[in-house]
Amino acid sequence: MTSGNSFTERLLIMTATITPPAGAPGLVRVDPALRLRDYESALEWYIGLLGTVIDRVVFAENSMSDIGPLRHLAARTGHVDDVEFLSFDGMDKPPCYGRCYGESVILDHVMQDSTFARLAGTQTEFWKITGRYKVKNLQAMVRSCPRDTAFYCDLRDHGAPWADMRLMSWTKPGYEAMLQGVGELIREDRNGGRPGEETLHKVLSSRLSRTRTVASFRREPLIDGVRAFDNQNWSKGRQRLVFLARDAQRRLLKRLLF
Repeated sequence: MTSGNSFTERLLIMTATITPPAGAPGLVRVDPALRLRDYESALEWYIGLLGTVIDRVVFAENSMSDIGPLRHLAARTGHVDDVEFLSFDGMDKPPCYGRCYGESVILDHVMQDSTFARLAGTQTEFWKITGRYKVKNLQAMVRSCPRDTAFYCDLRDHGAPWADMRLMSWTKPGYEAMLQGVGELIREDRNGGRPGEETLHKVLSSRLSRTRTVASFRREPLIDGVRAFDNQNWSKGRQRLVFLARDAQRRLLKRLLF
């Protein structure tokens, strides 16, 4: 994307599991047809942002499900060259390893095997989103990311420590320093069954000095999408009020501190 006289390439990674494994803990949205429709809707949304907010999309699916409808969507919208599809078998580990473990495996696969990722420069901004979700204010999230940041994430310390894996951003050096290979450290079966997001918070907190990291979002992401653990939408009802309150807090903090 162009900003003044500079150009920053932005690549969006959409992580996906169309067919979840049997026995996956805490998962109620398991119908592959429903999940595929979620991914179609989200991909169509992000395709609409190509050329303005993002430059290219990598859609990475780890259950070897049929992604033909998604390929047809990219073709129908004229963006075959802007969307890369990766399909691989990432379900060869027990479900007890946890969702975050599975996400980390997808990300390692993308950063290693995606053509778009391999061709990206060291200053390319990678933005990762859980693929069924639309970040409706992605442009605001991108614009509010501090300059020269190698790794941008949201580590929450109130209540239980939590690393928000729905949305993150990094450069290649930032990924290598912070996330590469982290899956084995956050496996839930190795951490007393604690959610991977809790363990990831601990891991990332211990690595903050490795690279130029900003560990608190300047804006609250407005997530539109149905949560897999209870079939409720992140942006509806009480969650909408939570978003408004948190975004106001972040804006105020930004004005006071930055």
